[in-house]
Amino acid sequence: TCGIVDGSGVLYDAEGIDRAELTRLAESRLMISNFDVARLSPKGFRVLVDEVNVKLPSGEIIDDGLSFRNNFHLNPMVQCQVFVPCGGRPESVDLQNVGRLLDHENHPRFKYIVEGANLFFTQEARLRLERAGAIVFKDASANKGGVTSSSLEVLAALSFNDEEFAEHMQVTEDNIPVFYQDYVKEVQTIIERNAQLEFDALWREHQRTRTPRSILSDDLSLAIVKLNENLQHTSLWDNVALRKIVLEEAFPNLLLKKLGLDTLMKRVPENYVRAIFGSYLASRFVYKYGTEPSQFAFFEFMSPYFSKVQQ
Repeated sequence: TCGIVDGSGVLYDAEGIDRAELTRLAESRLMISNFDVARLSPKGFRVLVDEVNVKLPSGEIIDDGLSFRNNFHLNPMVQCQVFVPCGGRPESVDLQNVGRLLDHENHPRFKYIVEGANLFFTQEARLRLERAGAIVFKDASANKGGVTSSSLEVLAALSFNDEEFAEHMQVTEDNIPVFYQDYVKEVQTIIERNAQLEFDALWREHQRTRTPRSILSDDLSLAIVKLNENLQHTSLWDNVALRKIVLEEAFPNLLLKKLGLDTLMKRVPENYVRAIFGSYLASRFVYKYGTEPSQFAFFEFMSPYFSKVQQ
């Protein structure tokens, strides 16, 4: 890690930020204003937003720390393998300033960009960076974990009655329920698994079509949403045996073990269960077969499920 920008300012060290000190801040949830600057190399510096006339190791004078922080991602001194913007103003990088993320040879200053903040780049800027050789994973793909986490939190609330929810999911100053701790871990596992599926699909489709990944992210999402809507209103949902097989895969294991599938299907509103059923099948199909499947692909995809129904 060579640079961090947060609400308090900029921390940068071309030789790498001290890992132990960085870990201390992360575990204590502290901003870089609390970083021990004695841990910086001779090339490192910290500039806080309320500071003025700060001299960098290069001799450059920073007149205004706030302005320096707000535009640091455009500073030509910053070059690294991975850029992960996780905050900032929408459209911080657009077609007017995206050129500042390229060097004098028109190569990207960041090899990989993972857009953790929604809308940090405009679509035109993403495509310009991809044409220059950057590997960009846009917000629509990078932030799906947050949607998954929220959905599974709501699912737990819908699954338990009030007494069960208080026992298993309600965190107090004195108690963090064991189920809650385990559920958090399972949610993280689900997010990681889904992220791997998304990555594999994007990488494969890009290799096959050479379509920019920033466009493929939207194509995958649209394909999943469309198929999900269709699946929820087909005869597949009416096949109760099939429905149960799919939901046993889709529901978190901890909820299944704690309450059982029948209880979950009774307690969780049908429209929510339909959405789980449809989105699970749709995402798995699109991730496996892409956005342009053959006419027989869905039959092939569903065959293992129908085989289980017949057993």
